[in-house]
Amino acid sequence: MAAARVSPTANLLRKSRLFALPQALHTPQDPPSSRIVFESETATSPHPTRASIVTPQSSLARGDWGLKRPLPAKSTSEKSSRPVVRMNALDTYEHVTDFESAADHTMTLEKFQELHMPMSLPSKVNYATSMTPRHQSPFETFVDNTETSKTLGEAGAKQFRHTGPWLAGQTEAEFAAYLKQIRRQKPELLQKMRERFDAKRYAEARKQAQDNGEDLDKVQPPKITDAEFKKYVKSLREDPFALGPVVFELLDLPSAPTVPSERIGRKYYQSPGTKLSAPEYAVTGPPKTHPSAGLSYTRSHASVYNHPQYGPQAHQKPVEARILRPKGRFKGRVSKAIAGVGGIAVEDLNAMTFIDQGTPPGLTAFDATIPGGAKYWVSPIRAAVDSDGRIGLSSYRAGASAKAPYGIKDYKKPNATSIADAARRDAQIVPRMDSHRPNTPRFKASGESAPRKPMRGTEDIARSLMENLNAPKTE
Repeated sequence: MAAARVSPTANLLRKSRLFALPQALHTPQDPPSSRIVFESETATSPHPTRASIVTPQSSLARGDWGLKRPLPAKSTSEKSSRPVVRMNALDTYEHVTDFESAADHTMTLEKFQELHMPMSLPSKVNYATSMTPRHQSPFETFVDNTETSKTLGEAGAKQFRHTGPWLAGQTEAEFAAYLKQIRRQKPELLQKMRERFDAKRYAEARKQAQDNGEDLDKVQPPKITDAEFKKYVKSLREDPFALGPVVFELLDLPSAPTVPSERIGRKYYQSPGTKLSAPEYAVTGPPKTHPSAGLSYTRSHASVYNHPQYGPQAHQKPVEARILRPKGRFKGRVSKAIAGVGGIAVEDLNAMTFIDQGTPPGLTAFDATIPGGAKYWVSPIRAAVDSDGRIGLSSYRAGASAKAPYGIKDYKKPNATSIADAARRDAQIVPRMDSHRPNTPRFKASGESAPRKPMRGTEDIARSLMENLNAPKTE
């Protein structure tokens, strides 16, 4: 069969990489707050919203990025050795291409991939203990499910996405709009509810036949009348504890957060056990993307770090973390230290273990005397993506066994009792005490008026001392 002919324009669009770009995502919304929020317009967003575009070196020399018009070299190739751009608008009213650098998220991705960290499901990390949180990959069969997955019907299967919205994260207007949508679907929902009631009565009949020792094959599904179904619906309305699980399962809603202790004695609509892949999602909401976010597809930590000289290592090479904000009071409250690891801001990295190994310089207070800024070495242990698309990195301070194969040493700030670097040298060299006064003689014989040349070396000092001892005494 001959291939269908297409026009040159259609053929151009079919082979164009520009039209293959995905649509831009919505920018993350800030949580509602009555306080004044100060933000930076140039700060890096938590997650990328537009695709990054690169071009080969042959096209980069001509400014050709596959767009409608070439991009200036002053803003691309001359500004960075590895130019990467993101396009905001292909063509504007002023006939220009609106673009900006995409090196922020691109470099963050490359730095994260150098950590060789598998993605995990979110879990709380308790730094007060030495217990490492258990790693659970989001690619396991029983947790990597959506509302359309075939393995969702298996026992113990969980999912990271539901058909219904997360009610705890909706505003009043969004919840009112969702109620209108549910009211329009009332006949279909009642039909599903009746099928659920039929299955429940049939299961009760089989259970009763099994207790009586009857043949289960002869048990027929009971016929439910409209009066019985209305009575069942009325009983659910009178009992919120029984109606809650039915509503959540019927509308396929993610489980709500736990009920506060102050409302335990009151009547409330109880939600069933969470079906989300991680318990943290029940508090913060289901993830907007896949729990891995495409950062890494490694499923476990089962990898060996082979050192070229010392062989396989139990720990990977430590990573240097920069202290971005030391401990102290921030916005009227006691804040934790914030450090940067691989382009990711992490809060309070293993603060409890600093008691035994000593607090790194610059952690408790800002210290401008540290060359290059305050830093210390860490070993990443867990990486996960929360429901808002932010990368959560957990790490412990690197131990001596992890730093020894690579010759890594922590920076120690010199003090009054520190030994000078000259005393640590292997050569037998002793610094002169009068090195700061090279033109002033150390010893001066009596009766001399003209200054002598400075003496150098041990022999000169001994000769001068002997001359002073043998000199005649004057009265």
